[in-house]
Amino acid sequence: MRLILSALALALLGVLAMPDTLPAQDDKKGTAVKITVKSWDAAGKQFLKPAENVEATKIENEGRVLFKLSTKVAIGTAEPRTGSEITEADGTVYVVKKGVNSAGGGYSAYSEKKPVEKKP
Repeated sequence: MRLILSALALALLGVLAMPDTLPAQDDKKGTAVKITVKSWDAAGKQFLKPAENVEATKIENEGRVLFKLSTKVAIGTAEPRTGSEITEADGTVYVVKKGVNSAGGGYSAYSEKKPVEKKP
């Protein structure tokens, strides 16, 4: 009975953590990428030491990007919490707008491309 209640609670948390829109079915699998994660420490108001060569799945949908990481790699400084930065191999930087633990045992980082700073 406890197992069933726990499973229902996890499913409910997963539904509450879902974004407003879901990616199209064709884009659901995404692309395997290697990223660098600079986790944001909200308590200390600073970035933690970057975690490099982190394996993730990238799903793009209407300008928004979802990076999915397994719990095996999304621990410690590789956990992309809200406010963290994710950098792809080509140098593109994304800011994590919402980072959540997934019910399936992974971590999801809903991100947007960081605006390029103009030099004076």
